Amino acid sequence: MESVCFGLSLSAVQVRRARDVRTCMSPSGIGISMKMKSARSSNMKGKSRTEIDYIQVEDPQYDAYKIDSAVQILKQGGVGVIPTDTCYAFACALSSRDGINRLYSLKKTDGGPVKKPLSLLCRDLAMVQTYVHSMDRRLFKLLKSTLPGPYTYILPASSQVPRMVIEHKSHRKSWKRKEIGVRIPDDPYAQAVLGRVDEPLLISGVPLLDDSRTLACSPVDIGDNWCNEVDFVVDHGERPWRLSTVVNLGTSPPTIVREGEGDTDIFVDY
Repeated sequence: MESVCFGLSLSAVQVRRARDVRTCMSPSGIGISMKMKSARSSNMKGKSRTEIDYIQVEDPQYDAYKIDSAVQILKQGGVGVIPTDTCYAFACALSSRDGINRLYSLKKTDGGPVKKPLSLLCRDLAMVQTYVHSMDRRLFKLLKSTLPGPYTYILPASSQVPRMVIEHKSHRKSWKRKEIGVRIPDDPYAQAVLGRVDEPLLISGVPLLDDSRTLACSPVDIGDNWCNEVDFVVDHGERPWRLSTVVNLGTSPPTIVREGEGDTDIFVDY
């Protein structure tokens, strides 16, 4: 059983496909699963790329338990991929310095600065209020009417956002203001992760495989790409590649930074 769930070579992963959490948690595999978590906890940054947890999910009503290992990895400072209501996203816990550094490294694919600010994925409006500065009644009403949903709102960051997120060396010269994008996802798996981690996740969209709607990382084609730089992937299958509508609410009137799935007409009279 040990050869199934722990220490697989890449060729074995390619042939057998990654086992889901249910398989690795079978009675004879419990000790193996614990060994994987122990190795990850003691050396998250240097973990073997063959230990990637590839978690395939289908129905949140029945298999939400499968994300438990992903939640533990995030709590330990790891970086992974989760589904959201618009696309798949790299994610790490906001409190993890190592995770934040790794996430910025993933985004610096061309060696240059990270030009677009990353976003906070929040569970609800109460969490959003903690990490943005001075939310008045009008703003609260707007967010309540549009979230959860396909909107990313850029707002002044509060002191609760770690300074390294705002002033990280990978973007220090390209981000001019202390702002942060916030989102509340309308996705059951993303919400399940947020509810168990109990803090915001710093996120950024991941690339798809060519022009398809499939992740560029799967059990059968793990290779020299970003898949070797994450600790887990929660795969909910193909989904429409949609972008959130990005709105800067720190300007008057609001500035539409990017048009996406969210309706922009609602901001005309704001």
